[in-house]
Amino acid sequence: MQSSFASIQGITSMGNHSPITSVANMTTKSTIGSVSSLNAPSAENAKSFSSMLGDALNNVNNTMQEAQATTNGLLSGDLNNLHEMTIAGAKSEVMLHLTTQIASKLCTSATTLFQMQL
Repeated sequence: MQSSFASIQGITSMGNHSPITSVANMTTKSTIGSVSSLNAPSAENAKSFSSMLGDALNNVNNTMQEAQATTNGLLSGDLNNLHEMTIAGAKSEVMLHLTTQIASKLCTSATTLFQMQL
């Protein structure tokens, strides 16, 4: 029985995979994939993710320190513009809320992965 997809030619895939030249030549194992065919992330990719996460957390920390500095400046009389303090505080609050939401999602996904049965 000939599949209607056998005539599709030149489908390209995303990422570093080679383009698919014919759907008829694909096997079930190559389309579905298996646990053994998955590659572990390279050290370079893992390092870039950790550095990206560290940079994001440092950015949140710097924003919170900036908000604290503007609040202290307003209280000491050095800052004359109340709007700067309000904007810095709101920006800090949003970034902290986003960070806690991301941390919550990471914990939930890690728990889900640990509960998976192979």
